[in-house]
Order: sequence, then structure tokens, then C-alpha cells
Amino acid sequence: MVDCPQAIEVYWESADFCSPAVDSSAIEALFDKYKDSDDNAIGVDGLINFCNDLEIPPDDLRMLYFCYNLKAKSAVRWTNAEFVQGLSRLGVDSIEKIRDSLKHMRSELSSPSKFKDFYAYAFDISRQDGQKVLDLQTAIQLWRMLLEGRFDHLDLWCEYLEKVYNKAITKDTWQLTLEFSQTVNEDFSNIDLENSAWPVVIDEFVEYCRAKVPS
Repeated sequence: MVDCPQAIEVYWESADFCSPAVDSSAIEALFDKYKDSDDNAIGVDGLINFCNDLEIPPDDLRMLYFCYNLKAKSAVRWTNAEFVQGLSRLGVDSIEKIRDSLKHMRSELSSPSKFKDFYAYAFDISRQDGQKVLDLQTAIQLWRMLLEGRFDHLDLWCEYLEKVYNKAITKDTWQLTLEFSQTVNEDFSNIDLENSAWPVVIDEFVEYCRAKVPS
């Protein structure tokens, strides 16, 4: 039997006509304002000007969330299709409306499934071209933005990575860190290292923490 409430929810979430009406010419005008003179895309200079108009720093989590909503493939270059279609989906056609829409970021990310999707996107868009791993300092910066208030041991985790681990972060480690942050007890009592299924970096992090605060 079809789960009617779930089917209805999926239908409404995927229906394009649910997006508020926007002024397409206004969106195109915004794109033209920020795009590069020699490329039909918004590049670094345009992004900086865009952020200045939004009054949001380029390295603010809200800008990463904006990229996510655009479904952008790069954090430093937005194509015309990404920008125009993204703003249309969001139902915004001015700087003021974009700024207002980003005020709802935290409430929107309270959905566990949406946050998990956004978290995975953050890894993919933050890698350097051609790299399968994420630079450690970039990963730490992202974790501090994404997991603040969500991971009790965030400071210790970042400390361990910088002082002991000092390696690039794989996608597997990135994804399992989120699961670990949602699973681990405050005193690590639910982590059995003898029968652990966690990656080595997390096992060694638990050992590092237990050594700092012996039971």
C-alpha cells in the first residue's frame, strides 16, 4: 500500500510550481551585474561584490548554504544556469530577498536529512580540482562551522587532527565523523575500541581523549 502522507510530501517537495513567482528579468540583471566581463559566469571578483552587497563575508556558512541551494559545482564560479535556476527555485529576485532567505538557514538545517545532504555537499565543493581528499585545514574550518553546537567534542577533535593526525581528510572519514558526532557519549563510554567499526582516525582520537582524561 502506498504511504499517502509520504507520497504527498515527496510530491510537494519536488514540484517546481511550488516555488514563489519571481521576476526573471530581475534575476538576469543580477547575474549580469556580477558576471565576469570575459566569461558568462560569476567568478571571484563578482562573488566578492555579491557578498559585499549581501553584507555577508565570503567565508560565512551562509554563503556555502547559498551555493548548496544553487546546486553550484564550484564555490568560486557560478554559471548562468546555476544562478538563474537557483534563484528561481528559491523564489528570490533581489539582494534583499536573498539576504532574507538566508536568515532561515538554521531552521532549514534542523532537518537531519537536509543537514546530512548539505554536510556531504560541503566536502565535495571544498575540494581542490582533481583532488579526492580535503585539505586538513579546510576540513577543520568547515567542521568548526558545520558542527558547532552539534558535536560536544569538536574542539578536542580539531586539536587532535592538528597536533597528531595531520593528514588530508577522505570522504569516508568526513562522512563517518558526522555519524560519530551524533553517536558518541560525552564520556566515550559507548565506544568499544576492541570491537570498533570506526575508521582508525576515530579510534585513535578516542584513545587520545581517554589519555587526556583518565577514567
